[in-house]
Amino acid sequence: MSSSSTVELRIAARPENVALARLALAGVASVAGASREETADLKLAVSEICTNAVLHAYGDATDGGVILRYSVAGDVLTVEVRDSGAGFDPQNGAEPVSSPRDGTLGLSIARSVTDEFTIESDGGGTRVVFSKRLSCG
Repeated sequence: MSSSSTVELRIAARPENVALARLALAGVASVAGASREETADLKLAVSEICTNAVLHAYGDATDGGVILRYSVAGDVLTVEVRDSGAGFDPQNGAEPVSSPRDGTLGLSIARSVTDEFTIESDGGGTRVVFSKRLSCG
């Protein structure tokens, strides 16, 4: 990839599409020169964040979507996962507004395997951005 490249993927918020998010990430990570361990960490993080979007963002609605952006700049691979669902208050734990289920474990796992991790969420959706510095750089 060039010194700064971005790939965008739009998927329906359905459980079977989490695998597509992982596959796309694996491809970008491979081209960027990520190690197996780095790729595994990033795939775990994207799986957890996408699963949260699928399970919590849209409640019972079946027409929600998730937008993913995979960016490589130098030796850093950054992933952005965005939905336009119900959102939640990231300051008061990670419990989604539309569901009583606790989503803190998936967010904690994703945070623990990445170098940078941010969440923005409100009633108009959630945006999670995480990145990992690759050892290939």
